[in-house]
Amino acid sequence: MPDLSGDGLQCLLDVLINRIRGRLKSKKFCVAFENDLEPVWPRQELSREDRYQLILAFAAANDWEATINDPGIRVTFREKKMINGG
Repeated sequence: MPDLSGDGLQCLLDVLINRIRGRLKSKKFCVAFENDLEPVWPRQELSREDRYQLILAFAAANDWEATINDPGIRVTFREKKMINGG
């Protein structure tokens, strides 16, 4: 079981953030699968709705959009679309 307190969780988040950012530098989207999501948002410890909301908050905090195709299967991250060209 991963360390989900303080530094352990932040380390897992940093790994996921860096993976997504790296992918978005060269692609329009990044798909994260269950093996990417489970260490950060464990299904056994979170309700489906809580997990969904945490993933969306994570995306928003990093200026990404997230399309969740079942929070237990995959999430597609994209850069937020700019409105009015800015």
